[in-house]
Amino acid sequence: MRAPSPAAIVSPLADLRELRRALISHWPALLRELLGAPTRRTARQWRWNRRGSLSAVVSGPKAGTWFDHEAGTGGGPLELIARERGGDWRDAADWARRWLGLPAWERPHRRTEQNATDSIAFSPTNEPGDAEAWGAQLRHYAQRAATITWERATPADQSHAYLQRKGVRPHGIRVETGDVLVVPLVDIDGTIRTLQRIYEDGTKRFLSGGAKAGHFTPIGGPLAGAEAILLCEGWATGATAHEATGLPVVAAMDAGNLKRVAPILRQRFPMARLVILADNDAKPGRVTNPGVQAAFAAARATDALVAIPPDPGDFNDLAATHGLETVRAAIAAAEPPPEPMPSYPQATLDVALARTHLEDRIAEFMAEVAAFWSIDPLDAELAPDPGPPSWAALIGAEAALEAACC
Repeated sequence: MRAPSPAAIVSPLADLRELRRALISHWPALLRELLGAPTRRTARQWRWNRRGSLSAVVSGPKAGTWFDHEAGTGGGPLELIARERGGDWRDAADWARRWLGLPAWERPHRRTEQNATDSIAFSPTNEPGDAEAWGAQLRHYAQRAATITWERATPADQSHAYLQRKGVRPHGIRVETGDVLVVPLVDIDGTIRTLQRIYEDGTKRFLSGGAKAGHFTPIGGPLAGAEAILLCEGWATGATAHEATGLPVVAAMDAGNLKRVAPILRQRFPMARLVILADNDAKPGRVTNPGVQAAFAAARATDALVAIPPDPGDFNDLAATHGLETVRAAIAAAEPPPEPMPSYPQATLDVALARTHLEDRIAEFMAEVAAFWSIDPLDAELAPDPGPPSWAALIGAEAALEAACC
């Protein structure tokens, strides 16, 4: 019996590696599916059983791993599925693909070099095409994880510690088991693409591999038909702005995403007045202000206005210090961004070379001045009269004339 080719072995193993990554991308949802609500939870680790003997890492480089301290066993997602549902790794893989909504995995006993490349999943490689396909697959996994998580979450309550600390209402966000807030990020058509988790201590986590760029969280009324739309960074800032003004708000989730979301809003809602709410990131000793600069850049690209908190911080900080009326006034005072400062090319000469160039230019300038005065007609008019010719000159001229005549 001939042994299978290396490609026949590598491809199924690659499928399992990619399946494991897909499960890790929505690891918290899988843990709740298999183990229920954790008995103890931190931002980095969840625990189960009476003494917390079973622990799972939910964030950081070791996310997706678990260990049962009493049994002395542990592993990754597939090992946990096999332990909780019975069966071997093949049964665990089949159940995982069904849970993810992926097509059933064909388990070929032998593969040729040709069909070994037809795996349903992709492994990240150095090839640009493969890397792009792998990124698209990760985004697909994250989107499905976000959808599953959102559907299973329940409406958040005003009494949640984070909402109490920020002084805002839930505005439709939801909560998972363990009091973890779930904030969905959608595209311009309202389809969930990824999500952000907010823990009670304020720690924020995005889904691994999720598509955040160009996606956002709407807060308040519908965007269609709105006279004005407010665009900000964080969700709490957006909730504060909506409560202060009653206007619909879009939270881009960070400063870098402002410049991606603003053009999308402008294109879909060209008649709306777009106001970008900057975070005032001024700090002692800091020359730049990243939040304000990001808002200015997004506003210049979309003909939008910019509102800036008068004090360092965001508009939620401003509300906590001075109240919603101050927030409302600051947003009403929004103005177009200033024109960007002109930029000049960086100097390419050192001091010695610059001095040489300067001396050469001075010499050229002085030569031009001398040439100018030498051809000026005024010089001829002001030149001194030479007077009558000398006697020696007359005698010499007469002698020359006599010689010429004779």
